Amino acid sequence: MGMERIIIRHLSGARAGQVDEFPAAATSEILVGRDPEAAVVFDPSREDLVSRQHVKIVRDPETPNEFAAVDLQSRNGTFLNRQRIYAPARLAHGDVIQLGPAGPEFRFELDPPPATITRPLDHSGALMLSPVREETAPRPIGRGTVERMLGDTFTKVKHESDKAVWVGAAALTAILVVGGIIYIYQRQNAVDANLQAQQSQQLMQQMGQDVKKTPELAEAMREEVVRLNDQLKLSDQRNEERLRRLSQQLAEQEAVTKEAVRDLANRQPPESLPVPPVDIPSSTPVVAASGDANPKLDYDAAVRQGVGLLQNGNPEGALKVAQQLMQSQPTRWEAYSIAGSVAKIQNKPSQARTMFEKALSLAPDEVKPSLQQALQEISRGGQ
Repeated sequence: MGMERIIIRHLSGARAGQVDEFPAAATSEILVGRDPEAAVVFDPSREDLVSRQHVKIVRDPETPNEFAAVDLQSRNGTFLNRQRIYAPARLAHGDVIQLGPAGPEFRFELDPPPATITRPLDHSGALMLSPVREETAPRPIGRGTVERMLGDTFTKVKHESDKAVWVGAAALTAILVVGGIIYIYQRQNAVDANLQAQQSQQLMQQMGQDVKKTPELAEAMREEVVRLNDQLKLSDQRNEERLRRLSQQLAEQEAVTKEAVRDLANRQPPESLPVPPVDIPSSTPVVAASGDANPKLDYDAAVRQGVGLLQNGNPEGALKVAQQLMQSQPTRWEAYSIAGSVAKIQNKPSQARTMFEKALSLAPDEVKPSLQQALQEISRGGQ
């Protein structure tokens, strides 16, 4: 009865106690390592002594019932029965393979096992490993067998009659391919490390530039708030002057009205036409054309609110207040000045210029110099 399964029984390491099984008839090679595509996979984070492609178990194409272990130039080496191998070494049922000097171990088994086993078994059923000197090579196989195993890949795509021609070329190609893969891998790692260092340096430079821009933006906002405060003071002075003049006019009008009433009362009316008493109030409430009582005070309070939002670093809120003011009284200049200041802080020179020009067309003479200065700053910034 021929063998049916190949069993990899893990003895130590993170996979101790686990078993990997492969159908004997359909298995020509078993790749062992940390590569996710390997047949026997080890955890990269827990088995750091295992290489990505550490060792390969291959079937002898000339003798299907015989297998060999081939070290794939692993970083920490492959040990067969406690001895390091440097060339393909023949495997027998019960042989123990260790990946690295202190790495995980597994036992190579055949099911059913061969009829004859040349070495004794210990009490657990495993083959006993006799101590050997380290310089003694572990049962190397012949050169012809190595050439046949290396040429196994090429025999899958070439006709059997051409195998003898390609055996030597396959061995040389395999050596060149393995060496080239190692060189490319190391080269790629160096390129990736250099690229990552360059990206980190660029990120640090960008962060430095952003840090430098932040004080400049804060200074621009501070200057804009100072300018708006100056405009607000001028507006308050203008409004106070208007209120003073209006109060004076109302007082004069009230005095004229009372004088006229006194003159009328002192006149002697005709006896047939009695004069009813006239009650004149001391003051008359001022009502705007729209019908809302004293809307100017609400507008000024909203202007102060917009300037306060801008001063506290909230240009979006200041812009909303300015838009509401434009809808409420589109002929007042303060809302357009606030909107122009927001656009200037947000680095929108075209929109800022439009808003300041609109404010300039509606502002009184005492405010126009400040608005003209803001327009000149925008023009200088765009050059």
